[in-house]
Amino acid sequence: MAVNEELTGFLKEGLESGHPREQLEEILLEAGWQRDQVRSALGGFADVAFPIPVPRPKPYLFAREAFIYLVL
Repeated sequence: MAVNEELTGFLKEGLESGHPREQLEEILLEAGWQRDQVRSALGGFADVAFPIPVPRPKPYLFAREAFIYLVL
């Protein structure tokens, strides 16, 4: 599922402001976001103690690897 940029931006700002992940998740659910969307977006940030949100690396395939998988 693609993560909504507006949702990701909101979470980034909230985490930068020091709001707990649980509080951000709760408020987004109250606002009508779906739980899987919120958790997916939160999953994009590492849960580490650091003053700013740390993004997780995103998995990707090189075109050559994708081609080999398709040919097999």
